[in-house]
Amino acid sequence: MPFRVRQVKNSLGWVYNMGSIRYTGPSELGSLDVPFSIISPVGAAGIFYAGGFYLLGSTSYTPAGGTTLGSSNAAYGAHAFIVLGASSADMVVRITGTSIDDLGNRTASDTQDLDTSGGSLDDYFETTKKWIGQISFSLQSGTGVAINDGLCKYWDNQNTNFRLTGIEVTGHAGASDSAPNFEVLYHRATGWTFNSGAPVTTPPPLEDMQTDYNTEFAFVFREPFAWKRVGLNTKIAGGSGEGLIGRVVTTSAKAIEYANWIYSIRQG
Repeated sequence: MPFRVRQVKNSLGWVYNMGSIRYTGPSELGSLDVPFSIISPVGAAGIFYAGGFYLLGSTSYTPAGGTTLGSSNAAYGAHAFIVLGASSADMVVRITGTSIDDLGNRTASDTQDLDTSGGSLDDYFETTKKWIGQISFSLQSGTGVAINDGLCKYWDNQNTNFRLTGIEVTGHAGASDSAPNFEVLYHRATGWTFNSGAPVTTPPPLEDMQTDYNTEFAFVFREPFAWKRVGLNTKIAGGSGEGLIGRVVTTSAKAIEYANWIYSIRQG
């Protein structure tokens, strides 16, 4: 996660950030570099995340008596969501569990209802509340239709609006991997695909290394790797439920010995 930033002002009125998030220069006043760290564990390959995550339900179902998601006492701090598998005339889905807000207020046995009335196939609905520990999804009212469910945590720059202007990833390979990838996911309410009997398909990557590099994207054991993009200008409504998630795909255990993932953004 990014470090806290302390701003100071000198005698000439210039404002500087003290810490790992910094202004990149007077000509780019208002631009920030936001770092995250990445590793992939020994004995495992697959999907990992930077600056957020998705925890996706393993299958679709029609909500009825309290289908659960997640593990007891897990420190998720994430929003719950559902994606519709069919048009909904009047379905209301209730999420029940322990909520936590950004001020640290914990509420046990809390609930929030998602009203999907008028929704269509692949429509996305997300709680404003965040949840810790195991949660359940149940039919509160109306006629149930099939859904996918999940938890999501995304980087929204402290619930503010910003523009993504660049990406840079640098690191060192702990194992050879022929098909790794770095993907920048733009979390929002559009682009989701319902899957029957399987996890939901998230929106496609905004940018990714394999597309850029075409062929030369492998990790070589004990050698460095890097991926950089500049000149981007994607507006992220962080104050309205949008954000960024870095998704890391590996096919070899311990493919990433260590890496730094940096977003360059412009405020506003």
